[in-house]
Amino acid sequence: MPTYLYPENVTNALKEIGLKSEDCLWDCHGQYVLKHYACERLAAHNGITWDDPELIENDSDAGKVVIKLWGYLGDKSEFTFGEATPKNSKNAYPYAMAEKRAKDRIILKLIGFHGEIYSEDEAEDFEEEVKALEKAEKKEEQEKVDTSVYGKIGRKRATEEIKKLTPLFAKSKSDDKKVREEAIEDAQKINKWAAKHNLAIVQDRYYKLFENKKSA
Repeated sequence: MPTYLYPENVTNALKEIGLKSEDCLWDCHGQYVLKHYACERLAAHNGITWDDPELIENDSDAGKVVIKLWGYLGDKSEFTFGEATPKNSKNAYPYAMAEKRAKDRIILKLIGFHGEIYSEDEAEDFEEEVKALEKAEKKEEQEKVDTSVYGKIGRKRATEEIKKLTPLFAKSKSDDKKVREEAIEDAQKINKWAAKHNLAIVQDRYYKLFENKKSA
């Protein structure tokens, strides 16, 4: 990703501490994410300090930890919570993860980047939400495709009719005249039904089978 696409204020702040955006930022589904070491370097450079973390919730058996943390930059102060649970973190050390998340969040708040970029330790937190959103969008897009191809009838019904054509084609080659005629008649009914509902995909299958047969 070219440097000029990164937020200019973030690029400038990283440049002050000898880091490059392309080395520290990555694109997580359209959201910029800053690596943890870069957050720590920014905190040290700007002189951010901390109170001791306050343990709000502690369930080591369940791997659930929540801490509250205050951070300071000059006369500015911010507090936040750092959370780590099996639902939002795969890290085997929930205490360390909760503290890292809280610190990184405060760093980005104090230097004015929070909401514009996220830390990599927060990325796990929203990545699942993003994946769920992308899945929903993909489903919606597929439904649009289904509508354009299968109309109001829908994929399921259209597919069922397509599947009927193959055994009908086999019967149309029977030595029994009655079986042949009934099969062709049933296939023609499906083709007429498809034409009525603008189901070109069904008609295409019909013509490939039965028109080829006629011309053979």
